[in-house]
Amino acid sequence: MGLIARYREQTAAVPSVATAPPELPHHATGVVHHDAVADDGTVTHHHQRFVAGRLVEWELDDGPGPWALVRPGDPLLPCPTDVAPPERTEAARLRLGDELLSLPVVDDIEDPGFAGVERVPDADLRLRFEVLSTPTGVQRADFRYDRGLRTGWLVEDWGEPEPGSPAAHAPDLSVSMTFRNYLRMRTGEISALEAIADGGSVDGRWTLMLLLHGLVQDPVYVATYRASTPVPAELGWWGEVAPWIGTDGPVPVRG
Repeated sequence: MGLIARYREQTAAVPSVATAPPELPHHATGVVHHDAVADDGTVTHHHQRFVAGRLVEWELDDGPGPWALVRPGDPLLPCPTDVAPPERTEAARLRLGDELLSLPVVDDIEDPGFAGVERVPDADLRLRFEVLSTPTGVQRADFRYDRGLRTGWLVEDWGEPEPGSPAAHAPDLSVSMTFRNYLRMRTGEISALEAIADGGSVDGRWTLMLLLHGLVQDPVYVATYRASTPVPAELGWWGEVAPWIGTDGPVPVRG
């Protein structure tokens, strides 16, 4: 019951800047499970059910759901929409059953499978990769391809590479896509080009885009992506709709 009281108090005290949501996506239908972890380790389990992008149910749970987005802080912590500092993304987790896993794109960056690609002469570039509408906000990663071999890390903003670092003198390419499409690309549901075309963007020479497209079609890249832990589809679109909770009227919160 405390969740309901705090929610009503919070929304009454802090009016939303947004007055109405955009056209909400119809694919955003399903249940999103949450584990909110307090500073003392106490975990609040709750779930949200959406229909065509609109919240229709928000309930406290007596125990953990089959999976959950795990975030430190209050259960009413909103979905961030700003650029996520690396530590915010690294602090959030995906729980599948009893197993705690890193969120994408962190699990992708850490995956050793990409080290097995065949080296390709002159396949050098710096990729500024941006993933939109993730559960922690906008995620940014800095990837370097040195003869096709990838290294990368999360960043809050992109700086110039240090002299002598992988692909330090390679040309730049910037790519953005939605978190949902990023996950669908990893499973092979859509191609990288389709993921970008639907709500993403490219800034750079098309020759570099074609080079990158060729690299991610390498059998080692494909196999590594396909071997990634499957992520619940609901987590893919939650960041698209969560910022609009309550902006189109009262939220049906029960506990």
